[in-house]
Amino acid sequence: MDEILKHGVFWINGNLTAINSTLLILLQAVGTILSLLIFYLAWHNLATRTWTPILCLAGFLIPLIVHGDGNILKSLIIGYIFIIAGASFSVQALRFS
Repeated sequence: MDEILKHGVFWINGNLTAINSTLLILLQAVGTILSLLIFYLAWHNLATRTWTPILCLAGFLIPLIVHGDGNILKSLIIGYIFIIAGASFSVQALRFS
């Protein structure tokens, strides 16, 4: 109980200033490539031309590039908010075109 009170509920051991997980880096890279591919395919077709997949691309790149105040969890959360928003806007934009 003392450990929870001292560090909080969401305390993660290890280095919080860098992404050390190979799987997480691989998922971020695959997501970046897929969102760039979706942007290219949507932009290539004149009827479905939209900028919204760039939000997903930015969301995948934020944790890889920006470290903010040194806490990688904060940049991961912000990045995933961008990914969710970009994906929902992209689906709506591509569905109604």
